[in-house]
Amino acid sequence: MNTRMLSWLVLPMLLFLAGCPSDGGVGGNFNLGGGATIVYRADQTIDTVDELFLASSGAKLNPALSASKTVQAFAITPDKSAVVYIADQTTTGVFELYRVSLANPGVSTKLNGSLVSGGDVQSFKIIPDGSGVVYLADETTDAVNELYRVLFSSPTNSTKLNGTLVSGGNVSEFDVTANSARVVYSADQAIDTVVELFQNTLSAIGVPAKLHSNYSAGESVTAFKLLPDSSGVLYTANQTTNTVVDLYESLFGGTLGSTVSHSLVTGGNVLDFAVSPDSSGVVYRADQDTDGVNELYRVALTSLTNSSKLNGALVANGDVDTHYVVTPDSASIVYVADQTVDGQLELYRTVFSGLANTRLLTGLISGSEAVFDVVAIPDSSGVVYIADQDTAGTREVYRVLFSAPGSTTKLNPTFIATRQAQEVAVAPDSASVVYRANQSSATGVELYRVFFSAAGTSTTLNGTLVSGGNVGAFALR
Repeated sequence: MNTRMLSWLVLPMLLFLAGCPSDGGVGGNFNLGGGATIVYRADQTIDTVDELFLASSGAKLNPALSASKTVQAFAITPDKSAVVYIADQTTTGVFELYRVSLANPGVSTKLNGSLVSGGDVQSFKIIPDGSGVVYLADETTDAVNELYRVLFSSPTNSTKLNGTLVSGGNVSEFDVTANSARVVYSADQAIDTVVELFQNTLSAIGVPAKLHSNYSAGESVTAFKLLPDSSGVLYTANQTTNTVVDLYESLFGGTLGSTVSHSLVTGGNVLDFAVSPDSSGVVYRADQDTDGVNELYRVALTSLTNSSKLNGALVANGDVDTHYVVTPDSASIVYVADQTVDGQLELYRTVFSGLANTRLLTGLISGSEAVFDVVAIPDSSGVVYIADQDTAGTREVYRVLFSAPGSTTKLNPTFIATRQAQEVAVAPDSASVVYRANQSSATGVELYRVFFSAAGTSTTLNGTLVSGGNVGAFALR
């Protein structure tokens, strides 16, 4: 196995996409009300053996796994009829790709092609039109990660998507455009350790095309995101100056490698970024104005050189944190920063039109650590977040509406001190949240749901856990 990519196998996958309402329950579209289908991974039956379960019925989805086997990453298909997952289901220690229909739990189909000795599937993306998956695996040569496509209609008949790799080269990251037309991937394909960006078409797979000028030693793409309208890709790289990471745009069939971010101060770099859902602009975090001070900026993609600062004035030593999200209506950004009090991470919102900045969360208690995560409500009415807001060191789930900044609602039942909410998602109908927490037991993490209309009253979604068992991840669609 290629240890460079081993982390993909242990990263929990949380997939949140809006879905259509359905009638629910076994025999329907398996939703849990409000159009939500929820699948979770847990060592529910055998301690340390993670398997997949459907929250609405409690059905185990994968064929029963024996001790020492486990399910890794997983995702629900766009039509909510099946789950694709990685597991060492057939051979202990050999991770492969499978699909199981929600209508026929316990019966799965292997998707990947034959693996070379030592090979594993590392990660995957479901093609948005539901026709198949693109996956990363050292399928042909052990420890050489390459990109493949397989159609659900023709399992195990995989097609390689990347070009010929130089000795030492690997595909590292990849994604599929929303219109299912292209795959974009980063790889040190031409020069070992020089990571570049490529695209290939899925309707007529051919020679991949590079999405920027040729790089030389020391240059690399560090991250990329596809534009939601499938017109192109945004990426960070030290493309212009070897020692500076900046933000760039390439359009499919158009201009390649245009600089997006504004002039950076000496020593400044772009750290990360998020694309507006309507593809109108990009928000990025950078020490653009003051070296070492991380702030938040926006560029409209119709005017690539004009950036606007989004955060308010920062207190001395203040920074914008890694947690920020563009609202689904593409009208504003919600971010976490120690903007008002140094070391106290709180929640703020800036509306793009007029750049009005609002403090959404005020007055964290003494000893509070921070806001740890923030998720936008799909109807853009507010956000849900995790924070130790009421008891220092106890992370709970809250909602704040944009119409009432500073007025927050705790969603979970009050936790015993030191209990922790670990992950949260909002249902597509904007009526409820699903979260993982050791709410009922100090040692067992379970899955819960709370409706906004009944804050403080939660429902357990998982089945009874074996001693030592935990819910490790969930997918909601």
